[in-house]
Amino acid sequence: MNLELINARKNELFFYSPYNFIRDIDRNTLLDIESKKIQKKIEQNEFLKYEVDGFSIVFVFERLEWDSTFFKIETYKLINVLFDTNSLEILSKGVELFLNQIKRDKPQYIFIEMPSEDTLLIQALNTARFKLIETRLTYFNDKVLEYNYPERYKVRKAKVDDIDNLMAIASTMRNNFDRFHADKTFDLQIADSFLSKYVEEAIKGFCDIVIVPNEEGINSDSFLTANFFENLWALLDKNISKMVLSAVSSQTNKGWYIKLISEMMYIMKEKGVEFVYLNTQSTNRQVFRTWEKLGFKLGSTTHILSITI
Repeated sequence: MNLELINARKNELFFYSPYNFIRDIDRNTLLDIESKKIQKKIEQNEFLKYEVDGFSIVFVFERLEWDSTFFKIETYKLINVLFDTNSLEILSKGVELFLNQIKRDKPQYIFIEMPSEDTLLIQALNTARFKLIETRLTYFNDKVLEYNYPERYKVRKAKVDDIDNLMAIASTMRNNFDRFHADKTFDLQIADSFLSKYVEEAIKGFCDIVIVPNEEGINSDSFLTANFFENLWALLDKNISKMVLSAVSSQTNKGWYIKLISEMMYIMKEKGVEFVYLNTQSTNRQVFRTWEKLGFKLGSTTHILSITI
């Protein structure tokens, strides 16, 4: 049953892969990875199934323990929805059944990141009062091993001693269009504190590397984090890594964003990375120009939807 529903969704499921824009990776490999992720959640009983007018609809999700504790609201990530119908009415009924069952005696927060290609599910979620909170673009560079920017800049790995300062930078350099600041479920102070906590955990080991400026006379008031994902290289048959989060002080480190990205490219190159990708909001036009200057190209578009019940 589940395999049949997964197969019915394979055209959309492919676009849920964060690597769908890399043409050198076999499509079936990416489908297999996404299918196994869904199957594992089902085996862990992290799903709800409904029958609507003779059609099965399966909601695959996970409860986020850390997020639930930090934001003080029960938080769920909707991984995917399996179905074999083209009826918006039937699918919308299924979403309502899911929301009615998961709703309990205290507020619940549910979100999903989904590709633009999954249009029917987007419409069904919107019909059930899910709101759009972020449109996210993925850019990539597939020429990391050939990277050669004309200028070099001095950077270093962030240390524990940098945590307090970088936490302050993360909280003050607010991005009003990211998921946490755009979603009215969270107040701005909580969103600010989340990003501060993220950079603290990144330096403590949550991310593989965090770099900061190391130029004489320049404060280390900026950072860029990255994950290498070496455990996936053999599976994907490609060395793929990701730059994750950055913040740059507009007062003391103006112009350092492109410098940090460029130097991280050299770190990736030395590591043997072939592809690197990163995300930002569709509103962040200045960043697009920076990335394109460094050889990045647009890869994919996703939307983040949420609901508080």
